[in-house]
Order: sequence, then C-alpha cells, then structure tokens
Amino acid sequence: MIETGTLSTGSKLPPERVLADEFSITRVTARQALMRLEAEGLIFREERRGWYVSPPRVRYDPTANTSFTESIAEQGRIAGTAVLATHRVKASPWQSVHLGCAVGDLIFVINRSRSVDGRVVLVEKIHIRAQRCPGLLDFPLDQSMTGLMEREFGIIERRAQIDMRPTVLSEDPAKALGVAVGTPGLYLSRSIRDQFDAVVELDEEFWRHDAISISISATKNHETESSN
Repeated sequence: MIETGTLSTGSKLPPERVLADEFSITRVTARQALMRLEAEGLIFREERRGWYVSPPRVRYDPTANTSFTESIAEQGRIAGTAVLATHRVKASPWQSVHLGCAVGDLIFVINRSRSVDGRVVLVEKIHIRAQRCPGLLDFPLDQSMTGLMEREFGIIERRAQIDMRPTVLSEDPAKALGVAVGTPGLYLSRSIRDQFDAVVELDEEFWRHDAISISISATKNHETESSN
C-alpha cells in the first residue's frame, strides 16, 4: 500500500486490530510487521498517536560546510529550528576533555530541535566555551550558530572531527522527537575548531533513524587530501 501510493507520505495507518482483521493475522503478527517496517524506515511511530508513513529521508553530509537550513532548502524542503533550553554550567571532566578547557570553566549549553517540513527529525545539544563568546545566550539562538559566531565574535568555525554510531534514544531526546524511549536512532558528535585550530564547540546530534540518509562525497574528500 505504501509502495503503490495507497498510503501517502504522512498518512496515518489503521490501528493494529484493524490491520490484523484486514489481513487475517493476529495482532502479534501485525505488531511485528509494523516494527519491521519501522526498522526499514518506511513508517514511524508517534507516542500515543499511532503509526504514520515516513516522508522521504533527508540527505545529510556531516562533513559539508553547508548549514542544516541551507542543505534542507537545497532539497526543496523547509527547515525549522526551535530552542528547547539554554544553560550556563561549569565544565565537567567530560566537557573538559572534548572542549580542551579546564574543569570548572564556564560552558554554554544550548538544546535545540531541528525539523523538516514541520516534522522534528533531530535534537542537538551544543556545548560552547563561554570565554570565547561572552553574552552568546543573549542572542536569538534559532539561527545558524556558525553565522552568529562569526558575525558577533569573529570566530570562523571549521569542522574537525566527526563520530557517528547507532544508538537507542533515551528519555530526553525521545521526548523531544515524539517517539518512545528505546526507539532506534543515530548519534553524531562533531567537534568544531576555530581559525586558530582551537576547539570552541562540541555538537551532539540525536537523529530519527528513519529521517536521514548519510551522503558523503568521496570525490570532495579525495580532492581535499590531494590538496593537503
């Protein structure tokens, strides 16, 4: 039904009992089939609302210098950003290691959600060394952080190291994404250095597994290596 377009993108699937009756199977089998379709990224579940047909995945190149908003716009879709919370904290040992600062240094933490065509597809936790950009939290933070850092603080960001791994979504990201705790996801962390090769920012992203297709240009990477 999804492949033929009988169920279009965003359509809500019938309840499990209706599917079980329609296909003359047990509800247990219907549930197993739905979970398999979810694992394949064809449908997604919203907590307490039911199952829906997934929209096309967004293509995402974590190594590109293009912003999230620009990348989504290039695909003919609409990106959105919402600030969930901001904090001023003292650097933990973990933050100290990843940001190259001392334990106890002031760190800004910004939690945001990012959406595509109105659907939240990822939540991010941004850790920034406060010493480099005092007053950052006074600015609107639903904009490009790269542009804001350069325009207001003279920090020219460049991406340095990216790590990705499959994960299951814990309570906070699952709640922000509107899915059940334990839903499969993709975790991506990115340390960002400035023009002086000092780490200024660490981004943690939690993606819905059915929303993303990682696409990295081997040609671009080869050219970069050749120029180095």
